[in-house]
Amino acid sequence: MSTLSNNQSKISSISAENIKDVDLHSKSIIEKLVNNMIFIESGIYTENIYAVKTFSGSLVTEAKPNTIEIESFYISKYPVSQKEWSLLMDYDPSEYTVSDEDSPVFNVSYEECLRFIAKLNRITGLKFDLPTSTQWDYAAHGGKCNDFHLSDKSYSEITEYAWIENTEPFPIGLKEPNSIGLHDMFGNIGELCKRTISKDIIMGGKISSERIYSGAVINGYSIYNYEEYWNEKGHPDCIGFRLVCRVL
Repeated sequence: MSTLSNNQSKISSISAENIKDVDLHSKSIIEKLVNNMIFIESGIYTENIYAVKTFSGSLVTEAKPNTIEIESFYISKYPVSQKEWSLLMDYDPSEYTVSDEDSPVFNVSYEECLRFIAKLNRITGLKFDLPTSTQWDYAAHGGKCNDFHLSDKSYSEITEYAWIENTEPFPIGLKEPNSIGLHDMFGNIGELCKRTISKDIIMGGKISSERIYSGAVINGYSIYNYEEYWNEKGHPDCIGFRLVCRVL
């Protein structure tokens, strides 16, 4: 069984021999998914807590900093793709057809994501999960260095990293990654994070030109909870997810 360690920059390589109960073609796809994780070093992160966190255009009130100690973890370089999802789940929930099977899976519920992760854990022997909103935030901004903020960039620079005014998801990895190599953290699909209390948190998502520096976008990405998203936007087809993996 493949193991993880604190001092390595990438997840330990896992071979097809470690993957159980799937055919050879499926093993190669899962092997690529597992080995395509990025190590995030532990650190102290100051999260800005805002009184308003919506996608409705409401102005954000004054932020209250909250310092958090984050343990090391691995996070996937890309959102989970339709190809990867279909391989494990035998169906594709995405609402409309796209020509590229490497487009992110979307229109997935929180419970469906947990079922996908349970299957992946069973066949790999690893400990995958949804990221917490804090892990997602920490990784989006460059991890320990905290050196990646879209609000520091010009509009033309932002378009190198983020899909702006997109009406549907795009294939993963077509935009530039952030400073630690993560693609599609901005402006492709919303990404489900681990549930806190009774709500599912979504990070990322559609970025519109008028909201890049407005109250609805915090440091270049949108943050909103699941209930607000359904009530305000009504487009569940824009929700997907990416994986984290525990350091053992």
